[in-house]
Amino acid sequence: MDLLDHLTQEHREAEALVEQLAETDPGQERNRLVDELTQALHQHMEVEEQFLYPIVRDELGKEDAFEGNIEHQLAREGLEKLHELRDKPGFAAALDMVKAGITHHVEDEEGEMFPELREKAADRIAGLDPEKLEGMIDLTKDQMYRQATEAGIEGRSDMTRDELARTLAEQA
Repeated sequence: MDLLDHLTQEHREAEALVEQLAETDPGQERNRLVDELTQALHQHMEVEEQFLYPIVRDELGKEDAFEGNIEHQLAREGLEKLHELRDKPGFAAALDMVKAGITHHVEDEEGEMFPELREKAADRIAGLDPEKLEGMIDLTKDQMYRQATEAGIEGRSDMTRDELARTLAEQA
């Protein structure tokens, strides 16, 4: 499964979690689902921001990458609201806001961005292993630098954490 297929699968999982949340009342089940959705979207957004959006910027333009990042910021704000309101009135409205954001984001990516990337950046996308990328999200810059040293990556001392992550991902 390539990165775009993996991200699409994660879209379906997030949509399912939102639907499950809509059926909950305040309590343990709602809390668990809010936490699960938050963790899933955090990981999904980090992978997109660190590994996919640089390719988007290069191949499709800065505006598409910028829009994706704005949508992620709005999603983070929506998730904060879900946490704040998980046992209060207004939870359903906050969940509707998160759902609408996810729906818009998914339509943009699956309807436009992913097909364009498959056409314009197939080789770069094919080189990104989703499981390896997810494992890199929580690595520090020093940990990535050590991996880059072991891999013999040139110019590593001048790279930012995100540049190291992308270079390591592309070398995998």
